Amino acid sequence: MDLFTKKASYVHILYNDKPFRAEPLALFENENFTQLRVVTYVSSPDFFFERVKKFKKVIAILGEEETAREFYTFNPLCEERFIHSAEADQEVLEALASGRIELRYMKAGERIHSKIYILSDEVGNLRVMVGSANFTNAAFCNNRQYEEIVAYDSSYNPVFCKTYLNRFEEICQNSIDFLSEKSKKKLKNLILKADSILLFTPDDRAEGIVEKVQRQIQSGADASSLIFEVMDEKERLERKTMEIERIEKIVEHVTKKTKNGYSFEPKQKLITLKEKLKEIVSFSHKRTQEIIDKRNFLALNPATGEFFIKENEKAVSYNINLSDEELRINLSKLMNFVNSYWEFAVYKDKEVLKRVFEAILFAFTSPFIYLIRKSVKKHRGDEKLAEIPIVLILGGLANTGKTKLLLFINKLLGNNYEVFNYKDIYIKTQRILYDIFSSSNIFPILVDEIYDNFFRGEGERLIKTLTNTLVEPHPCLIGTSNVGFSAESQVIRRIYYLHFASPFSEDKTIKAKAEKYFEEKVGKVDDSLFRYFLSEFVKRINDDKFYRIEDPLFLSREIFNEMFEKAGFERPDFISQSPCGDYYKIGSQEWQALFLTRRKDFKEMKDEGEKYFVVDLKSIYESKDAETLKNKLPPSVVKSSGTPLILHKERFLQFIGHKQGLFGKIFS
Repeated sequence: MDLFTKKASYVHILYNDKPFRAEPLALFENENFTQLRVVTYVSSPDFFFERVKKFKKVIAILGEEETAREFYTFNPLCEERFIHSAEADQEVLEALASGRIELRYMKAGERIHSKIYILSDEVGNLRVMVGSANFTNAAFCNNRQYEEIVAYDSSYNPVFCKTYLNRFEEICQNSIDFLSEKSKKKLKNLILKADSILLFTPDDRAEGIVEKVQRQIQSGADASSLIFEVMDEKERLERKTMEIERIEKIVEHVTKKTKNGYSFEPKQKLITLKEKLKEIVSFSHKRTQEIIDKRNFLALNPATGEFFIKENEKAVSYNINLSDEELRINLSKLMNFVNSYWEFAVYKDKEVLKRVFEAILFAFTSPFIYLIRKSVKKHRGDEKLAEIPIVLILGGLANTGKTKLLLFINKLLGNNYEVFNYKDIYIKTQRILYDIFSSSNIFPILVDEIYDNFFRGEGERLIKTLTNTLVEPHPCLIGTSNVGFSAESQVIRRIYYLHFASPFSEDKTIKAKAEKYFEEKVGKVDDSLFRYFLSEFVKRINDDKFYRIEDPLFLSREIFNEMFEKAGFERPDFISQSPCGDYYKIGSQEWQALFLTRRKDFKEMKDEGEKYFVVDLKSIYESKDAETLKNKLPPSVVKSSGTPLILHKERFLQFIGHKQGLFGKIFS
């Protein structure tokens, strides 16, 4: 920065180890250089083409910016934008048509953020530039944007130049031609005057997409990563929109309209706005504060491994140590509660006991979920975050003990209030839940009777956005839902669902026995076991082996096994050795029942050698019930989710556990 003019040097260039004082674009002006290789994001094709058309050969690999991921999609408009920008320049048109200017981009599932510029002459001399600057007007034309560039000539630093030449070739070999053959043909026709104007029809665009997909296949691109990329980008934009809305509210309050435009409010007015601003930056709904005040506030100091809970606005240590006898008493009460789901159930099912304990295990582990998610992001990347759920849903039939279990968990956690009812925290935009999840309180949220709308619309967006992004301290949600619970696959893969299908007996005599059992065998419970578990868990998170991506509760299972052993109990059968996710298991049973009872409604068809089932659910069920059942199919089974449904036959039969005998295969 010049001390007297106060003019900032926005583009800082080190050229052959010395500061470069001329205009940044002067580095490209040497007439001896005839070839240009570029890795960059291009925001303005006009700027790009104007500055590269003088070269005899240009290879440009188009990278990305955080807000520009067009090259990962098959959007034909992106390609057309480049072509139309060259329409008025005959020289650029000819260069694109002949391949003198070659545009490339990365295959699906791969990103590029490098900025590399390599100029070369006819005898092999190089000038190589790397840094932060994209080949854009904002970066190179001193447009109030700070950038760094390091440049060397091969005569001064041959090793540096050779290294980045090899680096460029490595990237180029893994890239794909940006222009489709259809587009190149249109360019040639325009040059030859066979066409008078560049016009892209829907047929042209469809043909271009087919070609691009074929190129992706040939390059070995990952289709799944492309799907997740598009989903993640949509969710990033939604999250960004929510944040912008918050800033918009702040701006509305701290500025005022004047005859010359806008100005900031005076200091005195700003002081009076403090409470309003506090509400905006903290919460998006006034009811949020009431809910937050009711919940226990739990926090962990990762540096010391000590938990704190807020009491009377003070942080109080929450750690505890139990004697073997105290541990035995607490575990005995827990075992008796879990076993009640066998003792007083109409249908005796040991699997139900595993689900009861799994819910308790998730609740106990929930304060550590954010640490697991942070580790996953660090070691496995953002795309794996969705595999660590922050929501547990207890679903199933009425009178199966879901609410009883939620209330028992509530007592085990030491809550001083009853669990929330969904209607207490429900508003159409789900912003209260968004605020609660965004708080640093890691104490779980317990909600009874969650409505179906939570898993659709705004609720669906909330689940996807938060599960894909949250890594800072945050709570988890544990809730009950009714037997009609249903959600689309993008929500299901982001929650943990446990199903309860064994009702408690309605017989008065048995109910009386149950009440006596709970009074004598369970009695009063408190948070002693929870606090002891937290202390044991936190001792073991010094490395990143405190979870498994396929089983986030892995360490919790080990800790409880050790706790039972320490208390003198044998390892209970209700501690599952792996997750108990039930959603598609229940779906399998329901679809098996439909297949066995309505076999004639499953019409068979063939397409390119593969066999499919075609079934029109809406001719069998009401629209809502049809949609619920459709959502219980895993995505791998579905060929087309429209009306009618088209299902992969073999995958579907495998999903429902249906085996065709020889007799059935012959007649099929």
